[in-house]
Amino acid sequence: MDDDNLLDSHPDLMDPEWRRHARTDAWLGAKKDRKQFRKQQKRAARRPRRRWWIFAVFVLILGVTTAAIVYVGRREAPVAAPPNPTQVAQFAHVDLARPYANTPADTWPKGLDGITSPAAAPVGAFKADAVANAYAQARQAITAAHLDPAVLVAHDPKAFLALFAPDQREQLVPRLAEKPAKDKPGFDSYLTEIADGYHLLDAGPRTFGTLTARAGDKPGELAVDAKYVVAFAFDNVHPDALTSPNEIVSFLRVDETYVVATGSGLAKTSRGLWLDGGQSATSSVGCAAAREGFLAPNYANPPTGPSTGDQDAPGYYDPKYPVPTLDSCH
Repeated sequence: MDDDNLLDSHPDLMDPEWRRHARTDAWLGAKKDRKQFRKQQKRAARRPRRRWWIFAVFVLILGVTTAAIVYVGRREAPVAAPPNPTQVAQFAHVDLARPYANTPADTWPKGLDGITSPAAAPVGAFKADAVANAYAQARQAITAAHLDPAVLVAHDPKAFLALFAPDQREQLVPRLAEKPAKDKPGFDSYLTEIADGYHLLDAGPRTFGTLTARAGDKPGELAVDAKYVVAFAFDNVHPDALTSPNEIVSFLRVDETYVVATGSGLAKTSRGLWLDGGQSATSSVGCAAAREGFLAPNYANPPTGPSTGDQDAPGYYDPKYPVPTLDSCH
């Protein structure tokens, strides 16, 4: 007899009650297995979604971070505040190698280069060449008056006077020989002469200003309005004792008008360059020397009393403002 027949004839398998319980147990076991299988399927179904959610969050964070980096990278760098162009530091380190530091003149060009003019263009009846020539004559006069060692150191005005029309020269000679009037102490705007015993540093004078051409008040006259500042840096044998650059850096602020007269109706002696009035003011100068018409540094003879002028008035250092009516010595 084979094994299958033996199983079918087994007494337990022949018992109806046992068979009923067996079928029930088998059904329950299958049901349990199905539940377990469904749970595993649900877990398997949830896992990809959870991984996708985590991945999505990661991508979002990465995107926000990248955008922030790009935004910060593309932002314009903050612009540094420019130095104050209208004030000298009242307390600052003084370096004779950089005497203009902490003053408006720190960024000004050396010599006459700081006084600029627009490109020459026709003005009224005057062609561009005539305007360019008027600018050149004004520059020569400013250089001779305030930058030429012949005037600054040797106090010799011959080169300055030679630039003007003969009739104007005749008027200037006696004016330059006069001492400052008692009721009007301080500099005259014509010339700058360094007081004896004082010396300028190699940094040289610096300038800042403009020249502007216009038609003159009379036919045949071409005027050039000059508005400028000249800064002078003085040597000092005790630089460590200085507490501010205003002790060695002096300023001369000038507004003046030059006129080139070329009218055919003028006498030959009246043709040429004229100085048609002006005004000036000084800041940070030696007062005793200024009253004699000379330039000396502030440390030479500081003001003995309070000034009635505003020494921080922007007009002392910036030609776009009016010339102050008072200087540091009165």
